[in-house]
Amino acid sequence: MIEKQEVQEIFPTPLWIVDLQPAAAASLNAKLKAEIERLIAPRSKVPAGSNWQTPQDLHTRPAFAEFVKLVETAARGVARFLQVDQYPMAITGCWANINPPGAYHPMHHHPNNYLSGVYYVSIPAGGSQILFQDPRGQASMIMPKPRQYTRLTANGANAPSKDGRMVIFPSWLKHTVPANDGESDRISISFNLMFKNFSETMASPMWDPTAGKEK
Repeated sequence: MIEKQEVQEIFPTPLWIVDLQPAAAASLNAKLKAEIERLIAPRSKVPAGSNWQTPQDLHTRPAFAEFVKLVETAARGVARFLQVDQYPMAITGCWANINPPGAYHPMHHHPNNYLSGVYYVSIPAGGSQILFQDPRGQASMIMPKPRQYTRLTANGANAPSKDGRMVIFPSWLKHTVPANDGESDRISISFNLMFKNFSETMASPMWDPTAGKEK
């Protein structure tokens, strides 16, 4: 009796993953790591499970100009994919994270921005990942255990990290970074992007109060 049955995946949440060529990544990461180490020296003592972070203005420093150009290039690709490249974006904050063994980042998101991202400078042996939470709050109301979890039934998703990889995602998407199980520091650079002219041209109401009225 059934003529046809299909599945439509609606309201997707995209992640953009950019991998540098190994030689380019090695060269860039060596320079980034040296500058990050310089910025946090001498290292202050932090509680167990905590980390070190640099100031949030790395995008304004000449030593990070090559990295900023990389972020801007990747962001333009994302904007073209979303068909919003007619609105220029700019980095609003950029900082490095140095997670020693055992350190982690709790669940959070990045308010007041459109896109956020992370770039991996140095990942310890054993691997690491960033975990994203299902943004659909109602989806956890009833969760029968499936025979096998898929992206249609899981309430979280991960993106493995490695040296020279950049992951860009919507700023509203909540995420966490599990504890560093490696034997060396996990070093990454986080950043946020927002439309340059948001308050001037994009923040006004999108609805027309005169629509449907006789003139």
